[in-house]
Amino acid sequence: EYIHYFFEPIWPSAQRESLFWSNVRYLPEQKSPKALDLYMVCNHDCNLPSVPLEHNSNVRVGLTVAMLCETVVKDGHEKPVDKLNRNDIQCQVCYCAQVNPGGWVPASALRIIYKREYPKFLHGFTKYVLSKIKTQPLMI
Repeated sequence: EYIHYFFEPIWPSAQRESLFWSNVRYLPEQKSPKALDLYMVCNHDCNLPSVPLEHNSNVRVGLTVAMLCETVVKDGHEKPVDKLNRNDIQCQVCYCAQVNPGGWVPASALRIIYKREYPKFLHGFTKYVLSKIKTQPLMI
């Protein structure tokens, strides 16, 4: 699966876009003793002749992302797994990303953008995940 993503423009820099593949793996043998499951998600940039830049002035972002997601039962919510609901569990996420914004951006501007945009990313990512799972049954 390939994802072609357009970042929100940040003036005065050029429009950024990314093209990357994403892979999800279930890792039951590596989960913590108290965890119900463990998944690893890897994203890595790629170039495909069939997906050129949207506009010649755009810049393609390079990225490598690794994320571990582990479902655990909240303290004080101990009950049989088949009786658990979404209020009884939480997801612990370990997120690591290496991003090359492409083009030229001064380091001071990158720090400002990072401090402003990273919380937006986390909020948007959380909102996206919650919207996807809201109507789905709990799968443990």
